[in-house]
Amino acid sequence: MYSGIITKLHVKYDNPIQYSFLIEDNLISFNSLLNQNIHFHWSGKVQCICNKILSKFYRQNFCYKCYWNAPEASQSIFKPELCQADLGIEERDLDWEKKFQLSPHFVYLANSSGLKVGVTRKNQHMTRWMDQGASQAIVLAEVPNRRIAGLIEVELKQVLADKTNYRKMLMGTPVQLNLLKEKEKCISFLPLEYKSFLQKGDVVTNINYPVLEYPKKVNSVSLEKKKSIGGRLKGIKGQYLIFENNTVFNVRAHTRFLVNFQINS
Repeated sequence: MYSGIITKLHVKYDNPIQYSFLIEDNLISFNSLLNQNIHFHWSGKVQCICNKILSKFYRQNFCYKCYWNAPEASQSIFKPELCQADLGIEERDLDWEKKFQLSPHFVYLANSSGLKVGVTRKNQHMTRWMDQGASQAIVLAEVPNRRIAGLIEVELKQVLADKTNYRKMLMGTPVQLNLLKEKEKCISFLPLEYKSFLQKGDVVTNINYPVLEYPKKVNSVSLEKKKSIGGRLKGIKGQYLIFENNTVFNVRAHTRFLVNFQINS
C-alpha cells in the first residue's frame, strides 16, 4: 500500500499510450496493472497548492485564499482570450503570468468525442492531446502568446465545440475524421488578421489507448461521495481509469486528495 497525494497520470506517447502514477516517490506503471484490482482509499483530507491540509476544498481543488488570489486559479487559465501579460497588464501576478502566457502556443483540432478546437502551450501539445483522450489531432496555428491563441479559439468556437464529452469519449474510439479537410474548413472561418499564424503541414497524430474493455454505460464515481473507489482495471483513457461494471474515475479531478493506494492481484 502507498500513501500520498493524487497527481495527474503521467503519459508517454507510444502505441498504446504508456501511463504511470507517481505516489510516495514511487512511479507505478498503470499499463501493467490492467486486469488487476486496484483501490484508492481517501483519508478525508486534501492538500492545496499552498500546502495547507484541509478537510475540504473551496472550489476547483483550491482553498478559499488561493482560489481568489493565486494566479493558478485566475479566469484566464480557463479563458485564454482574457490573458493580458503580453500587454503588460497584471491579473494576479504579472511575473507568473508572463512565464505562463508569453510562450509559443498551438491552436489545434482534436477528435476525442467528435471534432473540437483547443489551445495549449507548444511544448505541451502531445500531453494535452493524450490527457483529453483524443484519438486524432492536428496543429492549426502557432502563435507567440496565449491571448492570441484564445482569440483564435473564440472565433472557431462559433462553429466547433471546445469541450470533450467525456462520457462519449470513454465509450469507445470515435469515428475517424479527415482532419486535413477539417483544417481547411476552419481556415475559411478565420479573419484575415489571424491567417499569418496558420501552421503549414499535414501531420495528423493518431493516438491509441490501453483499453481492454470500454464501458457500455459510464458511471462516474467521486471520492467525495464514496471514500473507497476501485476494482478490476479495464482501461485507461485521457485522465480516466475504467473499471469493471462501467465505473470510471477521473484522476485529474482528484488532484491533491490524500489517499492510500492499494494493488491486489
